[in-house]
Amino acid sequence: MEIFDKARELGEAIVNSNEYKTMKLAEAKQEQDEEAMKLLQEYSELRKSLGEEINKGDVGKERMEEIRAALEEAYEKVTNNDVIVEYINAQRAFQAIIDQMNAILSYHITGQLPGGCSGSCSTCGGCH
Repeated sequence: MEIFDKARELGEAIVNSNEYKTMKLAEAKQEQDEEAMKLLQEYSELRKSLGEEINKGDVGKERMEEIRAALEEAYEKVTNNDVIVEYINAQRAFQAIIDQMNAILSYHITGQLPGGCSGSCSTCGGCH
């Protein structure tokens, strides 16, 4: 069926895009970087354990502030790691391409741009 052929073509185009390739290289680089993986693991474990503590209840204001500070410190370490930041930026660039493709598909299916815009300025309340 032609629609499935087009879907395969789109999938191949996505995999061959610079954004996808860049993201996959950044992902592999991150997975091979011991420091980056350690920081991500520590942050994940801290979020989980502190989340469980909060869900048990009876967490006072002082402890909540300690939890917030610990999470902020761990998050700052993650976001200051160049390898992690490179991967996050590559993911964002790739996601932007996916979002644009979804908007194009949505427009051709519904006749409306995402957000309810019909594409006609005469019916618009103002986007400018």
